Amino acid sequence: MPIPYDYQTDWPRIGRLIVHQALRTEPGELVLIHADPTYFPALTEAVRVEVNRAGAVELATHMLHPPGLERVRRQLRRRDDPATRAAEDRALADLFALADIYVWLPTSWAYNAGQTEKVLETWPGRAIHFHWIMDVTMDAGLFRRLSEVHDAALDVDYGALTGHQERVIEALRGTLVEITDPRGTRLRVRLPPAAHFHLGNGDASRAFIRAHARPGSARDREVELPAGAVRTVDVADAEGVLVTPPEVFGGRAVGSLRLEFTANRITGLSAEHHDAFVQAMWGAETGDRDRIGELNIGVNPRLVPVPSLPAIPYYGYGAGVVRVSVGDNAESGGPYRSSYHQWFFLTDATVTADGRRLIEHGRLVLP
Repeated sequence: MPIPYDYQTDWPRIGRLIVHQALRTEPGELVLIHADPTYFPALTEAVRVEVNRAGAVELATHMLHPPGLERVRRQLRRRDDPATRAAEDRALADLFALADIYVWLPTSWAYNAGQTEKVLETWPGRAIHFHWIMDVTMDAGLFRRLSEVHDAALDVDYGALTGHQERVIEALRGTLVEITDPRGTRLRVRLPPAAHFHLGNGDASRAFIRAHARPGSARDREVELPAGAVRTVDVADAEGVLVTPPEVFGGRAVGSLRLEFTANRITGLSAEHHDAFVQAMWGAETGDRDRIGELNIGVNPRLVPVPSLPAIPYYGYGAGVVRVSVGDNAESGGPYRSSYHQWFFLTDATVTADGRRLIEHGRLVLP
């Protein structure tokens, strides 16, 4: 599917950022690239050029399934037949086994998504996720404005960002965290003293990943650009209420959701609109659907929400954004497995850790 707006920028600069600054690609390393040939092809070429300049070896550039191919694959039920699925997954794992580095360039999330995360759980390499905007159905004006925000967010002081993230982690670890907002959220969770945090600071070097990746966590081997999140799956003792902004549930706009937590589980779920539909869909979900899978705090000062935009820049990595994940957390190395996985974004929350204020009305105030 073509992107709605042909955004242009200094792609060679971004290629250098990915290959040299973030990955610190070393001579002789084998690089696997995943790309959509219709989505920023100049960026794909820039990355391939810089891989060569780094003295590395381009193992392959793997193309996103275009809509026509994906439609046929679904008609043939390629991912539904167990034998075919196993053969494809085995082939992908064999390809990854040859690679030291994986670079995921912008693609639509509608096509062959999610297949690599299982591989990354045990793969010993490192990866860059450069998703940009995965919803390519949005209008051209919004795509352009979000692209401008994401582009600017790449140009940050990464040393200062890392320092700020480390202070946020230090303030959170081993505390009782309270999250409130004007909609009525009153949620408390405990983060253990030994809580593991993913530090999304844009560093995908061999040394950094070796020092920080937790075994079994695909997330710890995937470094996002733009950068800016700190996140943990080690969330305990959830109590209280989470009231969301307007949400889509099961493909239907249902208004605000109210999630009630007792003893670290969701014990009540209701919707502002179409509540009977939500209850039916919720009842069909399986596994650890009723758990908080991850807590994410955004720190990037250039990804803060823009009042005039009806979308949150880069998945809530902006300073002061709170993202609460519910359900499955396998990708991040957590213990929960479920058919349900959802992100809930709070852009106007107040967050305290043992009474110390970290975020006030959506503004990160911890220096």
